[in-house]
This record gives sequence, structure tokens and C-alpha cells, in this order.
Amino acid sequence: MSPQIRFPQTKRERTTTAQLIALNERLEVIERRHCMLQNTVEALGREAGVSVGSPCSHCDQSHMLIKDGHMYCPHCGHRRTI
Repeated sequence: MSPQIRFPQTKRERTTTAQLIALNERLEVIERRHCMLQNTVEALGREAGVSVGSPCSHCDQSHMLIKDGHMYCPHCGHRRTI
């Protein structure tokens, strides 16, 4: 027996369904842009001789950058030696 397809009946259900569809489309665009940005940042880091590390444990607003045996946060300036 095939599952029954239920179409939204009330205006509220139709509105909620439309909002979910729009939200899903926005999320897919954001995920694609995020991947592109991540690839670009990693490539820039390689070109500049900088590695991208873990998130900053001090501010959690940026990833740590690693260069010449030091890790530093470009957002808050927190530094550590490796």
C-alpha cells in the first residue's frame, strides 16, 4: 500500500510549508557559500604560509592562525606558542 500524500489544508499550514521551503533553499545557498569560503581561506593560507587551526578557545569568534610556531586569533589577538 502506497503512503498517502497529505496536502496542507489550512492557511497556517500552507504558510508554514512555504516558510520551510524558503528556509531550506536559503540554507542550501549558505552551505554552498560556506564551502566556497572555506576553500578560499585554506588556499590563501597556503599561499601565505599560514595554517588555519581550531576555533579560538578564548573568544570562539574565529579560528586560530598558525605560523612560525605560534598560534594566534585574528579576532581577539589571543596568542599561544606551539
